[in-house]
Amino acid sequence: MADTAFEYFAAMYETSPDPWGFEDRWYERRKYALTLAALPDRRYRRALEAGCANGALTELLAPRCEELFAFDFFDEAVRRTTRRMRLQHHVHVVNARSPAYWPHGTGDLVVWSEVAYYMSEVSAERAVAGLERWLEPAGVIVAVHYTGETDYPRSGRDIGPWLDGIDFLERLTTLVDPLFELGVWRRRETAVSAPEDPRGSRSAPPRWGAPSPGG
Repeated sequence: MADTAFEYFAAMYETSPDPWGFEDRWYERRKYALTLAALPDRRYRRALEAGCANGALTELLAPRCEELFAFDFFDEAVRRTTRRMRLQHHVHVVNARSPAYWPHGTGDLVVWSEVAYYMSEVSAERAVAGLERWLEPAGVIVAVHYTGETDYPRSGRDIGPWLDGIDFLERLTTLVDPLFELGVWRRRETAVSAPEDPRGSRSAPPRWGAPSPGG
């Protein structure tokens, strides 16, 4: 979305300090509670939250993580999350863009809450490559997205089938709400070979928006 995305978020934050109601809308508070409840492990060593906005979810994730990296590309969002988390020294708030940003080393939790449907096809491919490098075996990714009508590049309903088609992930949890879908995937302990193409070569991984195998 590049500069268009920056202009979009700037316009939203001009209208309100909390334009999506992260602090008090029941939709957001309930979604956060379900996201946290769906995480299969009590604690995570190193976690990454993309698109942290004002840090409402960051604050709830922090007690579950030994180290948490939260990032956003919009300056005002980064400032607000930094203020909110100023006493949580294990939380690092970064001004960065997805899918380019991945912290050094590796980690065991990735949270995509209301962010993956902004990705173009190229960004989605880069995100998968980064996820494969960064997420440790048995690490977890949780994705939760609004499924109503939007003008975003993708629908919230596209995200689950896309992640289902990534061969190093296996789905653990599915929650389908009238307003959003939530899924949890764990990275396989061992690599899964791509199926043989009938023409004699390995088949390529599914592209963004392609149905998952058997879907």
